[in-house]
Amino acid sequence: MLEAVKDKIEAEIVALVSQNQHLITDFVGQKASGLINDDAAMTGFALKLYGMLPTMLRSIVGQDTFTAFVLDNRQRLIAAITAATQAPNEKKP
Repeated sequence: MLEAVKDKIEAEIVALVSQNQHLITDFVGQKASGLINDDAAMTGFALKLYGMLPTMLRSIVGQDTFTAFVLDNRQRLIAAITAATQAPNEKKP
């Protein structure tokens, strides 16, 4: 069940990235490899993403929990974000 929640949060993050690609461009590509090892930058990124989450999701998942999730799953999320921004018009089933 916890894995399903993680997948749902990841899907929300990828959707936010796709919708707000112009705001997140600095966090992909060559900068992504540096971001993975930079806790302060990842925390800032998580805070920006948290503010974009739907209100319903923010009411269920606290900011600290979300930030911890992003930090714990950074490699998986960066890979998903990079893939989403490289093919923004491609929809996954």
